[in-house]
Amino acid sequence: MEVKFDFGKERKLGEIVQDFVNLLRLVIRHFAQTMFKLAVLPLCAMLVLIYYGTTRINLKSNLFFTESAEMLLLVFIGIIALLVFTTVFFGLGMEYFILLKNKKSTDFDAKSVVRSFRGHIGKYLKFLVVSIVAGLLLSIPLLLGVGILSFIPFIGSFAAGILMAFVGTWFACSFLFYREGYYGLTDTIQQTFGLLKKKFIDYGVSSYVVGMVFQILLMMLTIIPSVIVGIIAYNTLGFTDTFFDTFAGRMLTALGGTVLIVLYLVYYLLSVLVYGIIYETAKEMKYGEDVYDKINSLGRGNDAQ
Repeated sequence: MEVKFDFGKERKLGEIVQDFVNLLRLVIRHFAQTMFKLAVLPLCAMLVLIYYGTTRINLKSNLFFTESAEMLLLVFIGIIALLVFTTVFFGLGMEYFILLKNKKSTDFDAKSVVRSFRGHIGKYLKFLVVSIVAGLLLSIPLLLGVGILSFIPFIGSFAAGILMAFVGTWFACSFLFYREGYYGLTDTIQQTFGLLKKKFIDYGVSSYVVGMVFQILLMMLTIIPSVIVGIIAYNTLGFTDTFFDTFAGRMLTALGGTVLIVLYLVYYLLSVLVYGIIYETAKEMKYGEDVYDKINSLGRGNDAQ
């Protein structure tokens, strides 16, 4: 299906949010179907891991947490699995957006997304290393900035949220500029910041607003089913001191944890679409309407591959 959406144009704050809604409305069914097919097996693996983890934790519930090496190992494995899961789907979301932009249609499937991701996995790994180093260097000034803003009444928390949203947008756009060959690996973060800082308010606020709206919606989707399931479980299964040691209790915990991961994944993937729109806006402001004709001659570093 053809997607009638103008990716390459300059946008102000309101236009970024509105265009995100317009794009999501056009591709939501295809986007959800494609990503669900890719997520089924990893989510099943996470379900098994969570169930096994809750089983071991319940069996050792009488031990102090730090005294159980097995529990620490399970927590570590779970965190690593979630990080890998998130990184892979960040890449799949990026490749989905790039395919959508280049084809201007939804005439591609999950296999095409995976194939594109595999073809550029080297860039993802290289940028991951660079972004970790850059993140560590930026962590101290960011923490100081957020700490200072938190003391400002009323608007301080919003300002801190906008700052962190801008940082997320900055790094995502930096990768896209590197992924499409505009900047090299070592200079993409610096060069991208030079582009985005001119529109700090527009990009930061739009990313923050979209993220906040989806966080509220996902929170509502989490709380209401949790209350319903809790009431049903209380009336039918019966909560006792040993409920979570039973199969039903462990399965309920595992399913709840998996649902939270699904909601987190949905929020993360939708954020990728916002980053993509902001990236296209910044690129249009930098290179103009004939940007696709200039890609082979502008901005390529020696280490762009």
